[in-house]
Amino acid sequence: MLARALAAIVAAAWLVTIGGSSPAAADGDQNCHYETNPDTGEVVLVCEDPGDDGDEDNDPGDGGSSTCSYQGNEIPCTGPEGSTWSSAHGCYVGEAFPADETEPPPGQTEEDGAWHVCYFPPPGSSWELMWIENGTVTIDPEVLAQRAIASMDLDPITIGIVPESGANRVGLVGLPVWMWVDSPTDDTFGPITASASEGPVSVSATASVSSIVWNMGDGTKVTCTGKGTPYADHYGKQDSPTCGHRYAKMSTNQPEGAYQVTAASHWVVEWTGGGQSGSIEFDLATEPLPIRIGEAQVLTQ
Repeated sequence: MLARALAAIVAAAWLVTIGGSSPAAADGDQNCHYETNPDTGEVVLVCEDPGDDGDEDNDPGDGGSSTCSYQGNEIPCTGPEGSTWSSAHGCYVGEAFPADETEPPPGQTEEDGAWHVCYFPPPGSSWELMWIENGTVTIDPEVLAQRAIASMDLDPITIGIVPESGANRVGLVGLPVWMWVDSPTDDTFGPITASASEGPVSVSATASVSSIVWNMGDGTKVTCTGKGTPYADHYGKQDSPTCGHRYAKMSTNQPEGAYQVTAASHWVVEWTGGGQSGSIEFDLATEPLPIRIGEAQVLTQ
């Protein structure tokens, strides 16, 4: 029966047609996964452009950017036919074959485990049948960590800034600009904790923003830790004690006559479970916010 199951796999021609490079070699921040061509049966690596605007914005919530590690390279956590990467076995483990179509190895019974297809990533890109005993961890804990992150539904921050954005709002060259996180929540700044489980494996993950990179639109990037200090009128012309900037030129020559300000929050996720632990980092960037800067006019007589 096992031979018949093996022949079925060979007939399907599940050949991984990847070269020696890993999926991490894909250009840009593409999301990659393995698919089986329904016409030819070939298993190929498919990479999709997330279609961002060039900012570093690796959204963990869509599930497509999840990556696992193999020999120091990043690979998709999902393999051919929906198989899941298992660091314990060094391959993508597919679903178990039905007991009535296979025979257990000598010394084992159907109650002890099952045969699975084990797909190996490049280089090599081969597969083999593997007997996996019941209770053996087949899912990589990092996959569960990614699921936990996705369940957090994290969002970019809401920008707080003075001068404010608006058609009738104009800041002045040389005066201090204050930046902060407006109305921070667990899902925009953290810390936030979530867990994910499959079979006997459970992973807990805690995510927090470690820093925010403010792209001021004038070629300057300002990195700030913490939430920043909200501006209040009594501060007058003081510099922000935590996160600020000064524009040296007017914004009249900029698109729409304004500097386009963005804020990329850098998330760090610490996870533990399944006898392992690790960290996952990514950025979530805001949409551009136009800030207009002019010059004070001095009248003389």
